[in-house]
Amino acid sequence: MKEWSKDRIWFQDMPFRFHGIPVGARMTVIKLDNGKLLIHSPIQLTTQMQIELTKLGSVYAIVSPNMNHHLYLSEWWLAYPKAYFFAPPGLQTKRTDLVFDDALSANSPSIWRHQLYQTLLRGSDQMEEVVFCDPESNTLIVGDTLAWLRHACHPLTVALGVASGCYWQPAMPYYWQHTFKDKTRLRQSLQEILTWPFDRIILSHGENITENGKAVFHHAFRWAF
Repeated sequence: MKEWSKDRIWFQDMPFRFHGIPVGARMTVIKLDNGKLLIHSPIQLTTQMQIELTKLGSVYAIVSPNMNHHLYLSEWWLAYPKAYFFAPPGLQTKRTDLVFDDALSANSPSIWRHQLYQTLLRGSDQMEEVVFCDPESNTLIVGDTLAWLRHACHPLTVALGVASGCYWQPAMPYYWQHTFKDKTRLRQSLQEILTWPFDRIILSHGENITENGKAVFHHAFRWAF
């Protein structure tokens, strides 16, 4: 578990393949004001990870940013039955085997209201993502909204990064960009995000952005403006 912001945010990486191509996956852990933990985009749960999480605090809420980030939810649901599970748009229909406590929207649940900003990245006819910002650490936290595969070693990963526009600079993959038919709604979401106080960005896939995050984010979505 790597500390991103002292006693506030940590992240953990794991190997992950997308259609057989290594892209990696990243989970983010946020310590809320009550000392309990919010898990963003949970990855495969191991005994060692459970030990590390116990040292940080008790697992309180588990969030999937979009309906693609659900593969490991079952093991978290079994390990942390008292935690609150939140589903992004579309996931409750996709994972009818799981019981969610609430659905995520553009409005923050009371659990982290006034602590984290959140909104929906709207405009796609296939998938909407919930984007978060922690003003305390000036950090934007995303799922697939941006990816950056520039330090990939596997040739297939490099090829995927180049083909999807996520190799030379952080970007939303082309295959998802093309689903945003309603550019007006997308711009409204982007404009809201750009009002938030962030300078760094944690991504679920690829290299994190450690400086000039707002400028990088704006540049990545110049195609939408």
